[in-house]
Amino acid sequence: MATENQEIALNFFNTIGEGNLDGAFEYTTEDVTFRAIGNNPVVSKTFKGKEDILNNCWLKVFVHIGPEGVPLTIKNVGSGENVVFIESIGEAKGRSGMPYNNEYVHVYHFRGDKICSITEHLDTALLNALLEQ
Repeated sequence: MATENQEIALNFFNTIGEGNLDGAFEYTTEDVTFRAIGNNPVVSKTFKGKEDILNNCWLKVFVHIGPEGVPLTIKNVGSGENVVFIESIGEAKGRSGMPYNNEYVHVYHFRGDKICSITEHLDTALLNALLEQ
């Protein structure tokens, strides 16, 4: 049985999967942070708040993805006190047709009933190749 925080994280995750990046922020605090682990110069830093995350991170990556986006399949969901983990696989194509099949673990930290921090673990070498296409 899913916990309340798991349901919130899954709603956030699925809203993004539907292409509604803006709408996903209804599940976050105003000062939510996002960081992708690794050494990518675009996403491997901390972004704070909806506008910073959207404009300086996500949209800079999604412009390199084909029009289908990155459909994600959830493999596992777990949780602890004020934290939810979602493991997933994405299968997509870059705008040049390059396969972009990445694996992810998203870690969602909560403050009350809102996500206040998101950390994304992924293959940044593959992300670097996507951004260089």
